[in-house]
Amino acid sequence: MKRKTARFGQQVLLGGAAALALMLAACSPSGSEEADTSDETAVVETGTGAEGTTTEGSAEYRSRDELMAEFDAALEQAQATNGDGSPAIWTMSDEDTTVHIFGTVHLMRPDLEWRTDEFTEKFNSADVLVLELDMVSEAGQQAVARDFLSRGFYGDGRTLSNELPDPVLAAFEEALSGLNLPVSAFDPMEPWMAAVNLSVLQLQSDGFDPNAGIEQILIADAEAAGKEFAFLETAADQAAIFDELPEDTQAAYLYETSITLGDTSRTLDQVVDEWRDGDVEGLGMLVANPDTGGGDGIYDALFVERNENWVPQIEGFLDDVEGTVFVAVGAGHLAGPDSVITLLRDKGYEIEGP
Repeated sequence: MKRKTARFGQQVLLGGAAALALMLAACSPSGSEEADTSDETAVVETGTGAEGTTTEGSAEYRSRDELMAEFDAALEQAQATNGDGSPAIWTMSDEDTTVHIFGTVHLMRPDLEWRTDEFTEKFNSADVLVLELDMVSEAGQQAVARDFLSRGFYGDGRTLSNELPDPVLAAFEEALSGLNLPVSAFDPMEPWMAAVNLSVLQLQSDGFDPNAGIEQILIADAEAAGKEFAFLETAADQAAIFDELPEDTQAAYLYETSITLGDTSRTLDQVVDEWRDGDVEGLGMLVANPDTGGGDGIYDALFVERNENWVPQIEGFLDDVEGTVFVAVGAGHLAGPDSVITLLRDKGYEIEGP
């Protein structure tokens, strides 16, 4: 069965680098070529498919009602399960090393209280903080800017408004009207970068803040405490996940982001509620669900492949580090059937936690 295009939970999955890329991507990168608009955009017949689904050529675009019904069904299932009332933490250890694993949310409301005594004790005990990628050093921040911008912008004369199918462009224009932004501000961007920016702009407008994201808080605390840092992947790794998506998949992602933009904050609030309650099963239903978060390899690229790449590195901390390691990665990677926790347990590790 073909999986559907990933949509809900994207704000959680994108990683802190994508949120940071939002600010960097607000302007065209220096040296990018001017758009060539002399060629006429190809006109493709459009129509209306079953149940309001828009079709263009071989592409199919689901309606907002279909997308929200899918999310609400998953939400109903998620709310039927419960956690222990605080964000989940897992622990694995050997004779001389303890590894704590904690799920993060990359954009948060600044006034949200989430720290617990358990979290504080385990974080404070750590000698090393492990994050998805380096947003700490100057070189790491430069890599985020370089790799996300180089992959997220056309740079070859094409423009977003000329490349998008008509239904996608219309939906995007309507979404931008609510933010008082012109399409021309996004013209240098590829569809996936436009979708990331659109989501995060809406979330910021509704009170979410990348600076209140868990990683930014942990980085500041770790620097103040003199902890060491380690990283599981590079900015180039993260940017490649989206940049290498087929163009029609990117367009569908932007379309679905656009038509559900007004629901973005509500859906992320629901995801955060599940995370804050420690409801790992419910979080998996909303974020790391292969039935609603796949389509054209998106689920595999976002979750399965990255989780499989991270597990040997986490195992390596037991061999290479004496002391305590605190691993903080997107919460979606620690929930669902292909989670880091599941993979480690399947390899025989005893892990304390849900």
